[in-house]
Amino acid sequence: NVSTIGYGAWGIGGGPFWNTEGEDNSIRSIEKAIDLGINFFDTAPVYGFGYSEELLGKALQSKRNDVIIATKCGLRWKKEKIKSIEKISNKQSILEEIELSLRRLQTDYIDLYQVHWPDENTPIEETMNTLLQIQKEGKVRHIGVSNYSVDQMKESLEYGKIVSLQPMYSMLERDIEQERLPFCIDNNIGIICYSPLASGVLTGKYDENTRFEDWRGQGIIGNFTGDVYISHIKKVKQIEMIAQKHDKTLAQLAINWLLHQRGVTTAIVGVKNPDQVEQNMGAVGWDIPDADLKEVSDILNERDC
Repeated sequence: NVSTIGYGAWGIGGGPFWNTEGEDNSIRSIEKAIDLGINFFDTAPVYGFGYSEELLGKALQSKRNDVIIATKCGLRWKKEKIKSIEKISNKQSILEEIELSLRRLQTDYIDLYQVHWPDENTPIEETMNTLLQIQKEGKVRHIGVSNYSVDQMKESLEYGKIVSLQPMYSMLERDIEQERLPFCIDNNIGIICYSPLASGVLTGKYDENTRFEDWRGQGIIGNFTGDVYISHIKKVKQIEMIAQKHDKTLAQLAINWLLHQRGVTTAIVGVKNPDQVEQNMGAVGWDIPDADLKEVSDILNERDC
């Protein structure tokens, strides 16, 4: 049983993607998450060159039997630069990565081991057979995939069971609703949503004049520039007014909306300090009234520029 809100550990990894608030704040945020009922912690070796995994390992060691740890394989750094990550999911690489992750996380098993991004240069058969091998060895309990297409999931299922898909999904990023979401529902594959707040856009702290100097401005993931971004900001302002009617933040409304979408298991929300964890928990335990839900849908369905 996984908590509907998961702890996203990308941000605490730091590195070239995010600035952290220091190790103490990061560890206290993990402890706060456990105190508030979050039991699902998602990380990856590529987050901060392994630092994210190390922090989780340090903070969760005494709580290991009470938590579900998810990490990944398939993305590796060539150099310490944002655009120097390579997708590699062959047997040799996975066997190396699992040992490194186990060591950093200070555990002898991973609850959910996910392929971070599909590797077009490695047959899915090789990837799956390797994952099944380490599962049989007890190093991995369950196998999942991230950013996979329907065809890639279908091929994976020919070789073994996958229990989850981790896609980008939020009010502003809804591509999975076309094919992947229905497929996962039909095949009993859990949906673990990453970037439920559209990397900060659904917090309301950005506007039309914001210029991102980090990975967002480089167009690596999501839409943070151009006409689509401007359209998103207009929608965000309208939806924020609905959140205020219920004394909720925009972020709380956005997470609540996502968790009520059919097929969604967990929303992974990134945090950097304990206060943010507490704010995120305000997203659960209430329902958006039908009239407001329809208004939100109407706003979201307005055509982007």
